[in-house]
Amino acid sequence: MQFGFINVLKPPGMTSHDVVVRVRRLTRVKRSGHGGTLDPLAEGVLPMALGQACRLIDFLPSDKTYYAEILFGKRTATDDLEGEVLEEKDASHITQAQIESALTQFRGEIKQHPPVYSAIRIDGQHLYDLARKGKAPEKAPERTVTVHQFDLLSFQAPVASVRVHCSKGTYIRSLARDLGETLGTGACLSKLVREKAGYMSIENSLSLEKMKEIIEKDDWQSLFTDLTTALGFEKIEVDRRDAEDIFKGRAIELAAEAIHPKEGSRVVCKNGESGRFLLAVQNGVYVALLKQNENMGKPEVVFSDARVTS
Repeated sequence: MQFGFINVLKPPGMTSHDVVVRVRRLTRVKRSGHGGTLDPLAEGVLPMALGQACRLIDFLPSDKTYYAEILFGKRTATDDLEGEVLEEKDASHITQAQIESALTQFRGEIKQHPPVYSAIRIDGQHLYDLARKGKAPEKAPERTVTVHQFDLLSFQAPVASVRVHCSKGTYIRSLARDLGETLGTGACLSKLVREKAGYMSIENSLSLEKMKEIIEKDDWQSLFTDLTTALGFEKIEVDRRDAEDIFKGRAIELAAEAIHPKEGSRVVCKNGESGRFLLAVQNGVYVALLKQNENMGKPEVVFSDARVTS
């Protein structure tokens, strides 16, 4: 079995951790992780890493795209339908034009308070644990997020269907709550589907049932999303000598055609520094992730399961 990323279709009703446990059992791979928690009621793309791909999770593109349904006239403790109802109001007077107008203030760089029932930690404890004990603050600490797109798709009172493209750390439950507050009716999230996570889309995602079929057929290649697709980095071919240097932690000289990025090439900001990364391949096998420094490629992550071949 190779290591890599799986574009998992998370079903509603399961926690992200539950999905990870199921995938571990299916693949019999203990080392695994996911790239972005989804609430239990949510469904859609959950990027999962198996084996040494876990070392690449931090390199995954962090922006997400969601389809969501917002229910006006109901405010809950969790900002979705799972929590205790705190208040109900008549929302029959809300119009599509009012919603369109209100959405403008939630686009771009904004500040939001995550839901009190969330996985954010305060003094080492999850907010949802504090909330269940009645010890949570009235509001979670404010954070700055970026909402690239927040569009109204349709409105059938009292439910608005929207699409949101946003940065890492954005809570769609908070957007729903705050939109309801702006319109004076209160609101909560009634449905959430993650359509994209970075370059992984729901159209190409695999259900747990489909994954089981693939594994039973021993068709591991069909299970994984190619690393270049998942990460958005260019791929370069290296020879035996370069591969040996990479495994020894040495930088290699890049071929002339690899020095200049292609149009649309992804640049990553890591540890406060922007950089270009390349996936080194020898005879069809990924051997390392390299960071470019002028005409040199320095090993950033070396895949120890790979082997130098002739």
